[in-house]
Amino acid sequence: MFKKFLVVLCVLTITFGFSSPMISHASQGNNETPPVSVDQKQLELAEKLSNYFELDKDGNIHFTADKETLMEMGISEHDSLLMTSMKSEEFSFEENEKKGDMQTLGFVGLHLKLGPKVRSMNAIVAGGFAAGYIGWYTSRIAAAGPWGAGAAAAITAGTSGAVAWAVKNKYKKVDVGVNIMFVNLAYTVKIP
Repeated sequence: MFKKFLVVLCVLTITFGFSSPMISHASQGNNETPPVSVDQKQLELAEKLSNYFELDKDGNIHFTADKETLMEMGISEHDSLLMTSMKSEEFSFEENEKKGDMQTLGFVGLHLKLGPKVRSMNAIVAGGFAAGYIGWYTSRIAAAGPWGAGAAAAITAGTSGAVAWAVKNKYKKVDVGVNIMFVNLAYTVKIP
């Protein structure tokens, strides 16, 4: 009986959560939602770049593409050099501390901190690189519950456009995620 109740509760939460005005968004920290568009070229680049992120046995993240491979993808020499110069210790992905209080509309997503290298890239390339990096990390959010799969898809789809917008407008931080009733799960991601 309890399992059926839990399943019904999850379905209702997902239904009401995604029917209310909650879309993938970027935030400037003052709850202003800028206009963000996602380019197909960015999504394709993100998909290609995500194949070059690897986790070693110590849990460190490595970007394994070389300059020539990146340039074959259409990335400029400048941006290729920036990407290949990033060291594993410059990346981080940490779960935020959960607050004990239940929130009516909790944030599920990523707080992206953009470092000087990614901010120096072309906006479209920076968006693709960031989306490629977090693309394989969103599986943590998807595994957190039945509501997680939808949140993960929205976050991944919105990341490239949000980061491109942030780079273009010279912001150092951008939030990408959705608001889901009674759920609060956020990660802070540092991209060099």
